Parts: sequence; C-alpha cells; structure tokens
Amino acid sequence: MNDDHLEHEIALDARPEVMRYLGNGVARERAEVEKHHCGRLSSARDGLGYWTGFVGTQFVGWWLLAPASEDERGQAEIGYRLSPDFWRQGLASEGGQSAAFLWF
Repeated sequence: MNDDHLEHEIALDARPEVMRYLGNGVARERAEVEKHHCGRLSSARDGLGYWTGFVGTQFVGWWLLAPASEDERGQAEIGYRLSPDFWRQGLASEGGQSAAFLWF
C-alpha cells in the first residue's frame, strides 16, 4: 500500500456496507480516511504491513498483517477490507494466505 492507493481507500471506506462492522460502523469522511492511511504507512515494519489487491485494473481492497499486540511476540493479526463487488469470490482468503506466506 502506498499513497497511490489513497483515493481507492477513500471510495472503499465511504461505502456503509464495507464499514458496517468496523470502527463505529458508519462510512468514513475523507479526512478520517487520510488520517488512517498515514498511520498505516508509518506503522508497517518487520515484514508486517498493508497490501492492496487488484483484479486487472479494478481495485479489490486491502489486507493487513499487523502485530497482535505488543505483548504477543510472534503473533500477528490478518485483516482485510474488500469492495462488495468482490465479496464471496474467495479473494479475502487468498489475500490473507499471501500475506501470511510473506511473513513466514
């Protein structure tokens, strides 16, 4: 993930169905997405980070591989956020497996 993906993140987080179970459960405004984007980019380290996915030229979404917590060395959290246009196609699992493979 890099700054070239910000507009895709903004469009994704503006969709209520995507944000339904995340944060406070409502779509995010541009300023909030920009803040989270900057935080993501600055927190990537040690093989952990954020990846974007595309099918052809269409933005699918993004995946994360992050430390589970400061107390749990060797543990990681895998997460993802996908456009509803790509739900139920196995892409969340496929992206998660790729992220885990990169870490191990």
